[in-house]
Amino acid sequence: MRLALLIDYPVDPNRIPGGVRAVAYHLAQGLARHADLDVHVVHCHSEVPADRTAQHGRVTVHYLSRPRRRVIPNLITGVGRVAGMLRELQPDLVNAHTSQYAFAALRAGFPTIYTIHGVAHREARTFRHWQHRLILWITAFYDRWVIRRVSDIIAISPYIVEEYRRRTRARFHRVDNPVGEEYFELEGQEVPGRILFAGTISERKDPLTLLAALALVRERVPEAHLHLAGRAIDPVYPRRVEEFVREQGLEAYARFLGLLDVPAMLREYDECALLALPSRQETAPVVLLEAMAAGKPVVATDVGGVRDLVEDGASGFIVPAGDVPAMAGRITQLLQDEELRRRMGQRGREIARARFRRDVVADQYYAIYQEVAGRREASGT
Repeated sequence: MRLALLIDYPVDPNRIPGGVRAVAYHLAQGLARHADLDVHVVHCHSEVPADRTAQHGRVTVHYLSRPRRRVIPNLITGVGRVAGMLRELQPDLVNAHTSQYAFAALRAGFPTIYTIHGVAHREARTFRHWQHRLILWITAFYDRWVIRRVSDIIAISPYIVEEYRRRTRARFHRVDNPVGEEYFELEGQEVPGRILFAGTISERKDPLTLLAALALVRERVPEAHLHLAGRAIDPVYPRRVEEFVREQGLEAYARFLGLLDVPAMLREYDECALLALPSRQETAPVVLLEAMAAGKPVVATDVGGVRDLVEDGASGFIVPAGDVPAMAGRITQLLQDEELRRRMGQRGREIARARFRRDVVADQYYAIYQEVAGRREASGT
């Protein structure tokens, strides 16, 4: 079976920005274990400087470039390029991981499975910047078109099923996001007081709430300090964050690391005491899965599909979004109790081993592909 995996794939697999790109890499490599799958990844993005095809093990990746400066958003113009690549590849099945990719595949007439990674219209409400809101509203437009026409949807969280089940007649398949084996191999070289935030420096991820919590935590735990690993996605919000750090006198206790390569990111997970995720909107955040696989407890906000991932009180704590005292209280509790950190981290790793290992997830995708292909063959379509 020739499979076209339409997904945002890392331009450099050694430097993965996280989120969907991490999912793309691990899913593709996991699927490549199946000898009867010919896996082709299509990634069309302005971060690609020039069209090229690369071979990553048994996975063929087709990188399609788009202009950085444009009048019409690439979400629109990229549809034609992806459809054209599909006509060249002639796949037996397409698995699209964004709404515009699914739109391109369906318009081009290929059998398509749609994996939904986020609820665009809800994410749009967390941003003030018009550009981010525009991108998400375009994404939501494609999403509405696709779910009325697609036959099979892969939901990475029960939250997706709940959001979409009244809006589509498609079959739902529940599959978690994958995590690479390297996270399970970390031994835990904890630096006392180290809190890790991993994600974009953006309004949706809300690091301001975490920084405000840090100021409270330090009143009880003087060694507490924060590492923030992730890129900024606009020039305005990060300035607000930096100003807040200066106003609160946190310059020595909050370190902005930027986008890290994989070895550096693994080191951050290895050395942290816990991961904190203060997001205002999430579906199934990969950083929670990675932290759990690394054996670290988490403190996360009660948004989207977080409760499906974190066992509150067992593998971590869940707090209300935007609640600074609640987040500070749970972080303080964990930093002051080594045995609690160990126990929660161990439980998180048990959950991750059972649900999120790359090969476990890839095998579930493979079974869905076989089911859909068999159903199509039986119906003669």
